[in-house]
Amino acid sequence: MALCFGSRIVANRPLTDYLKEAVLHFNAIELQADPRYFSPNYTLTMNEKKIIRIYRERYGFQLTMHAPFENIRLGALDFDERQLAINIFLNTIRTSADLDINLITFHPCTMEPNRPEVYDENCLLEEGSLSILLTEAKKCGVALLMENMPLAPEFHPKASDGSRFQELLWLFREPEFGLTIDVGHALQANVPLESLLKMERIRNFHFHENDRRTDTHSAIVSNLDWWEKTVKTIARKFPTAAAILEMNALEDQIESVQQLNRKLGRPAPKPSQKPIPPMFIE
Repeated sequence: MALCFGSRIVANRPLTDYLKEAVLHFNAIELQADPRYFSPNYTLTMNEKKIIRIYRERYGFQLTMHAPFENIRLGALDFDERQLAINIFLNTIRTSADLDINLITFHPCTMEPNRPEVYDENCLLEEGSLSILLTEAKKCGVALLMENMPLAPEFHPKASDGSRFQELLWLFREPEFGLTIDVGHALQANVPLESLLKMERIRNFHFHENDRRTDTHSAIVSNLDWWEKTVKTIARKFPTAAAILEMNALEDQIESVQQLNRKLGRPAPKPSQKPIPPMFIE
């Protein structure tokens, strides 16, 4: 079973403290490009990028990126709003390439507030924006992975049930476009996970629990028989993928991965022994 578990970076502790603990439990780390995740501990400065590279060289973990959530309405009717989203996303692509990250997860465009009737137009504009972004992604060696959403007022149901992704997979047939499947979102939206797993070009996964009504991003400490079966299915179908534990607290991520590893009979990761320069240890 080669599917590896990953941690979503947290911003409530210094980067080195987070990395020193995360690498003991995870083989992948998902960075965040959204300013809401930035803090005095994590802003993707040049020095922090250097720290990330050093730890990655020592421990050999995978790195993925999550594009910003705010101001990323690639299908917005307003030209300036749409152009802002494209420019922010282009910067995310270049930042990812600078860190040798080749997978970027992003969200579908939200609907116009109180105007669901123009969603088809939003989709057409989103496709035009994606064409621009995929041109840059090809240059940078990066793949853009659209993520399934929970049921929420700002998203069209097609962003949850997979139908929007089928349209885009047909339109953008190059390997630079693909999917991230968020299992927690599918549970909240009551979408059969089996139907999402049948789609093409799935490259990444997000794992978290919820109450099947709200998108709580809770720790995986219940329904463990279901999770065991699900993880085994995903590992068999997507052996090279990473499953990012998307809880807000590192403690919840660690508890979840320990529960999953115990249920699956999997050992914890064995950290590399390459030395880290003293200036980055404390």
